[in-house]
Amino acid sequence: MIKGSLTLKDSYNYYKANYKDCLSYKEYCKCIKACNMELLNSVVNNADDVVLPYKLGVLHIVKYRRTYGDEKYKWAIDFKKSKELGFKVYFDQKNIYKWRWEKTRSVIKERLKYKFTASRQAKRMVPKALLNNVDYFNLGRK
Repeated sequence: MIKGSLTLKDSYNYYKANYKDCLSYKEYCKCIKACNMELLNSVVNNADDVVLPYKLGVLHIVKYRRTYGDEKYKWAIDFKKSKELGFKVYFDQKNIYKWRWEKTRSVIKERLKYKFTASRQAKRMVPKALLNNVDYFNLGRK
């Protein structure tokens, strides 16, 4: 049993052990990073669903309708404006955008134990894409 996550170095060692003509580690890293950037651009800038190979599921960004209830502790605070004005100011965004890994049709055993967390760069690409009028799949309440 492998404990912890596998890294890029682990995948390179597997690649090197199974293929005769292989790239150097630096070239391999550049290739993997370029593929990951293409995947990010496809999901974020084109609002596409990426179907992962080997029936691992679908990766996309979903738009939820924000609901403001009576529980003020759930509201998002705009700390910059709050500091300037001297009292709490809350965000008034209509929608929330989240990365989602659809694994309902995947063939993974015990799939509830797995979780997808988007990288910091991927999360920060979404607001920039929204400024360029990219619209995502709507899942929220009307």
